[in-house]
Amino acid sequence: MYKVFLVDDEIVIREGIRNNMHWDEEGFVLCGEAPDSEIALSMIQELKPDILITDIRMPFMDGLELCRRVTRTMPWIHIIILSGHDDFAYAKEAISLGVKEYLLKPVSVSELTEVLQRIAGNISQERAQQADINALKRQLESSSRLMRESCLNNLLDGVNQEQTLAEARKLRMNLLANHYCVMLMALNDPAQLLYARGTVERFADGYGGSVYLCQRAGMICVLVMGDTVDDLEERAYAFAQAVKHEVERTGVMIRIAIGAAMQALGEIGQSLANAGKVLGAMNGRNLIMGASDINTDPPPKLMQLDITPLYEQLQYCSVNDVQKTLHEYLSSLGPTALMSQLMIHYVIVDMMLVASRIIKQSGGEPEEVLQDGLNTQRLMERVHSADDILNVGTELLGAALRYRDEQSATRYSATVRKACQYIENNHQKPEMMLRDVAEHVALSNNHFCTVFGQEMGVTFIEYLTRLRMEKAKNYLKTTDTSSGEIAELVGYNDPHYFRYLFKKHVGMNPRDYRASCRQ
Repeated sequence: MYKVFLVDDEIVIREGIRNNMHWDEEGFVLCGEAPDSEIALSMIQELKPDILITDIRMPFMDGLELCRRVTRTMPWIHIIILSGHDDFAYAKEAISLGVKEYLLKPVSVSELTEVLQRIAGNISQERAQQADINALKRQLESSSRLMRESCLNNLLDGVNQEQTLAEARKLRMNLLANHYCVMLMALNDPAQLLYARGTVERFADGYGGSVYLCQRAGMICVLVMGDTVDDLEERAYAFAQAVKHEVERTGVMIRIAIGAAMQALGEIGQSLANAGKVLGAMNGRNLIMGASDINTDPPPKLMQLDITPLYEQLQYCSVNDVQKTLHEYLSSLGPTALMSQLMIHYVIVDMMLVASRIIKQSGGEPEEVLQDGLNTQRLMERVHSADDILNVGTELLGAALRYRDEQSATRYSATVRKACQYIENNHQKPEMMLRDVAEHVALSNNHFCTVFGQEMGVTFIEYLTRLRMEKAKNYLKTTDTSSGEIAELVGYNDPHYFRYLFKKHVGMNPRDYRASCRQ
């Protein structure tokens, strides 16, 4: 099924297309619709349709501006322009943006079906071409691309920055910006690296010289540039979402780590190192994570020892590596340290504090997860040798890391709970959008979109729609309120669209659902 999104400020046009097209029979699904481009853009970023049908003249943001933004950030989307004006200037600009189809209103079902089928054939052909490894290899091994990659690798390694920048200018790489960050993209199947790299390269080309990439250590390394920190974050997360969607659409799994923002080009090596830490924090899970998604506060120190603190060694450790890491930690204390009862007590307490900190950062209560593991006296009674310390520590820290892995990989559980509460309290407002919730929890739109989707397993739009449908079902069960009034109560101005969504999600229209509940 190809996903289609519809944008038109005329409700009659939306209803006509929505209700008269034989979506399933033709191999399509209408995944969403919006009355204007501003609302549509955030929905499109979440739903990631294959095809966009949009009116050309709308309030706030016209269809052409929507096309510009979609083409830049989601280049896989095929666009159909609808217009009630036979205006050649509009058509000419639309074609320059890559719009392949330009239809005049009113559009018949047969005409739109023919266009959708033609686009579906193009999409199928494009996907076959993208899977052509030999063609990708020829494209990516062009001399100019290799030279750009070499420049970026040199900058990341800190090699002769002045000379490297001079070479970059010759290659028309504009690397001057106010802020920079580096992303690392790792694949579960390294054999698919070439395909993924081709996708990233294709998307980078659409970002107007603000994104460059190279290959390092079997991963794709991406430099993103922005005017402000907020602009950089929005751009980085939007790019990461687009790449992840397109790569994973073919079954290739990818994880993307976004390093911290830097103000100087000479500091991008630090952002690269930071991205490496973020990648380690994922523990192999296929996520998008940024530097702010993990807690990087320094660990508390009970004693000043010339060793790497236990928390720093364990914060990115997998459960399977606990015993090995703990053994190395104990060995670093020295051969005689564990002969001291005071040092043994310190090590036990240190392990308890580290386990507690890991659990708290994952949103849990150490007393509930560890129980007797927080009783120092009982733990000390079990310790008679270095092996006993190792066994007790492996048990204690293993429990903490298992709990961490059962929870979210990020620090955003509380943030998402706050977002869900806001949605619950405001779901009845038709004007509520993703940006409102993102602002409420103090995240950028794309950052919130990523975090919410990974925490909840559904997009913001899907979550909001499910919530509204559940509220509507309850009204239908317990009241005699009309479906039109219920539509308003759960946040829909258009009762026809509400009925369409209700049938799509519940499997029957509101009237039949109410009747089935009262049998």
